[in-house]
Amino acid sequence: MEVAAGIHRIEGVRGANAYLVVGGEGAVVVDAGMPGNEGRIVGYAKGAGVEPGAIRYIVLTHPDIDHSGSVAKLKGLTGAKVAIHEADGPRLAGEKKLKEVKGAAGVLFGLASPFMRFTPVKPDVLLKDGDRVDGLLVIHTPGHTDGSICLYKEGEAIFVGDALRTGSGGEPLLPPGSMTADMQRAKESVKKIAGYRYEVLLPGHGPPITRDASKVMAGFAEKSA
Repeated sequence: MEVAAGIHRIEGVRGANAYLVVGGEGAVVVDAGMPGNEGRIVGYAKGAGVEPGAIRYIVLTHPDIDHSGSVAKLKGLTGAKVAIHEADGPRLAGEKKLKEVKGAAGVLFGLASPFMRFTPVKPDVLLKDGDRVDGLLVIHTPGHTDGSICLYKEGEAIFVGDALRTGSGGEPLLPPGSMTADMQRAKESVKKIAGYRYEVLLPGHGPPITRDASKVMAGFAEKSA
């Protein structure tokens, strides 16, 4: 589903939302969902007129398995370069363990882990705050993970990963405490996100905010401080 000009929310991806950005010198996939979604992502791209070889980058907002689970096979199908923030690169590469989930949610993840096989991937590109990927500005927004990032299409849209989420009505929410490494840093990152201007906000979980998103975020940031 095209939610803004050249920006698609890829339908039917299990786990986190995955997005296709068409334009610039090719196409970019933002996040890749749980393991097993690579065919769905490629199929959607073809339906949008984007051949697999035209996908130049797969950018991960962070390495949690619901965002990175399909990246190894998707890279194999497309030949795209995998990009992630330098602070999270070692976890994606399997050099460090993925983030631990706290509380009852951690118990559930532990029970499900034998059925969720994560294939480590060595990143092709290690990102820093202020870098650009095919026209998208990298904004370092730590808290959910050390290297969580947002991607900003100036004046138009922002991809926020799990820096925040949205409820069923599209209202912004903080990330769950049980799945967030540092909630204080996460709140500071929400303020940072609210400092930019965009019409559309694209979260990792929940429906996009497609109208006056930066105004919505300004109010939310003030309340969640």
